[in-house]
Amino acid sequence: MYSRQFSGIGVSNLGKNQVLIIAGYGGHAGYAYSVAWYLTQLGFTNNVVLVADEYRFLAERFKGLGRVEFMALPRRPGEAIYRGIHRWLKASFQSMKLLRGVDVGAVFASGSNFSIPPSLVSMLSKHAPLYTLEAIEHFTKRSRAVKILEKLGGRVFLHWDEQLELYPRGIVVGPVYEPRLYEPSNGGYVFVTTGTLGYRELFDAISSLNIERVVLQTGDIDPEPYIKKHPSWIVFKYTSDIHKWIANAEIVITQQGVTASTARLAYEKPTIIVYNPRVTLGAPRRDVEIYAEKLEAVYLEKPDSSLLKKAIENPVQPRRRYPSGAVNIAKTLLRHLEK
Repeated sequence: MYSRQFSGIGVSNLGKNQVLIIAGYGGHAGYAYSVAWYLTQLGFTNNVVLVADEYRFLAERFKGLGRVEFMALPRRPGEAIYRGIHRWLKASFQSMKLLRGVDVGAVFASGSNFSIPPSLVSMLSKHAPLYTLEAIEHFTKRSRAVKILEKLGGRVFLHWDEQLELYPRGIVVGPVYEPRLYEPSNGGYVFVTTGTLGYRELFDAISSLNIERVVLQTGDIDPEPYIKKHPSWIVFKYTSDIHKWIANAEIVITQQGVTASTARLAYEKPTIIVYNPRVTLGAPRRDVEIYAEKLEAVYLEKPDSSLLKKAIENPVQPRRRYPSGAVNIAKTLLRHLEK
């Protein structure tokens, strides 16, 4: 359907130009996946996808969407900058080596510190246009990495009109969320996921409720205590197919980020967003509250077990619909390659 809709793009005439998609990890990889998926739907598969070496399991998600390469993550979540200086240098050298053999026509940087070395190298050595994306939950404060990428000359895609206050020259494309890969159904379980970082206080609050059917993704948090305490639960650290668990959930509980928009907008699931202060470079609380309002999701300031119980027992059914902005990003990248 997308090839017909954007048939004027001339995908078959793009020559050997490649799109460099800098995925990174966590929600940033979700944005990258969305753009790569829509590019493929448009008939363009000449993508090079960069994934953080520390999160190689994400490569499985990008199968069929381009060639996957790995690079060091300069700064790990919650880490002091000085501790990662050697990885910044390593990532820069890896970027130069990788891009030596890539015919970069355009760059899509998904927005984390992982994006900075390859974006800079591609602009300096390949003179490739750089596009990046502000986080979907930012309304009053700019993301640090996106701010840097804009200063390097990147154009910033935005999800919401309100984000033009942060980036007057930004390009509003609509909310970017991952495409629906499965037909939604009600499997009768609560799906709790907070991505790569994890959120122990939220997991403990859910654990105290003694809900019978829970699927819990713990990320970097040790899953063993929850496995031992709740034999009926399905518990794992990471998954390359989060869509399967979202699609069949009765309700989704998550933190600020792209998973909430995928659950709510792609699969129309009742969604609870619990603010996670461990996302140290994330959006302020007020921004996350605005984000939840836009998604018609329940917003909780903290993982209070009584409030969680009430929200689970009284799910809010969504009404609003938003087409994915990732389609417009893919369209922009392809048109740029024609120039």
